[in-house]
Amino acid sequence: MEIYLVGGAVRDTLLDIEVKERDWVVVGATPQAMIELGYKQVGSDFPVFIHPDTKEEYALARTERKSGTGHKGFSFNTKTNVTLEEDLKRRDLTINAIAKTREGDLIDPFDGQKDLKNKILRQVSDAFKEDPLRVLRVARFSAKLKHLDFSVDKKTMETMKDLSASGELESLPKERIWQETYKALKEKNPEEYFKVLIESEAIFKLEKPAKIDLELFKNIASKIPEPELRWASLAANSDCNLDGLNAAFGVPKKIQDLSRVFEKLIQFNTSHQSDVKSYEVLDLIEEVDALRRNKRFNKAIRILESGNGLVSSSQVSWEAISKELGVVRPSSLVLKGKEISEDLRQQRLKIIDGMLKKNG
Repeated sequence: MEIYLVGGAVRDTLLDIEVKERDWVVVGATPQAMIELGYKQVGSDFPVFIHPDTKEEYALARTERKSGTGHKGFSFNTKTNVTLEEDLKRRDLTINAIAKTREGDLIDPFDGQKDLKNKILRQVSDAFKEDPLRVLRVARFSAKLKHLDFSVDKKTMETMKDLSASGELESLPKERIWQETYKALKEKNPEEYFKVLIESEAIFKLEKPAKIDLELFKNIASKIPEPELRWASLAANSDCNLDGLNAAFGVPKKIQDLSRVFEKLIQFNTSHQSDVKSYEVLDLIEEVDALRRNKRFNKAIRILESGNGLVSSSQVSWEAISKELGVVRPSSLVLKGKEISEDLRQQRLKIIDGMLKKNG
């Protein structure tokens, strides 16, 4: 039995990037042998084991053969005669196909170190085209490594275009698409994720084009680190077809709701550059449920304030107004039903009117 550190941990160490998790491959072992050593098996399609102490993943070396569509359409061979090089050959990029021994020696049969030096994202082999998920993974690595000037190899980009044209991307589960997208949104240059997907023609077939303003998105993302807020900021461009993108990327409802609140803020500010009426402000606050869902509303405000060039109203201080309105209570204990609603509305309109005049 031989054990090697593989994948991202080796790559990131060589790039002097913080290693967040470590994955291992085991050559020459059987599932039973791993279990007898105290490892817990968790993989069903192919044997993956959890170390009893470190809780890190150890996978048996394997080869795979395309047997269906999508990223799960494979049959696996995990017999003890599978070599380390065979296991590395099935990986996506050369920079992810470097292994390290317990003694620290590097095993690099596909020139991953050379591609690290040349800052190239290059497919290991033609088997790359068998897994449509790799289009998203390459786009994510582009977002992760853009600050180091990495770019996608020309042949690899052509393979990605072929995959996009094949229709295999449409077989990917929405949850898996969002998982890759969410990871990309955490990276230093998340705009590169969308740029590569656009270049590889992998922005999914939508009834209305997905026009993403990459420069505006980059500007906003440079100021807000949260993935949820970064995604919602796509609504800053009124032509981006946010509903189509939400559906194509499997965006969770909570984040879709945030993006729509931000979208309404943008639309309001665009159409109310001057002479804002207090009832219009209150109508929007009620429409987006800003008083009950104040945290969500404040997130949308943060996106609005982070974008240079975003339309803003000099009269409306959304955060201050929502804070003031949030503490309003009925003016009398004798009020009932609709009387309470009307009383609260009149108090809120009076507060908004005063704040608008102050800011105007």
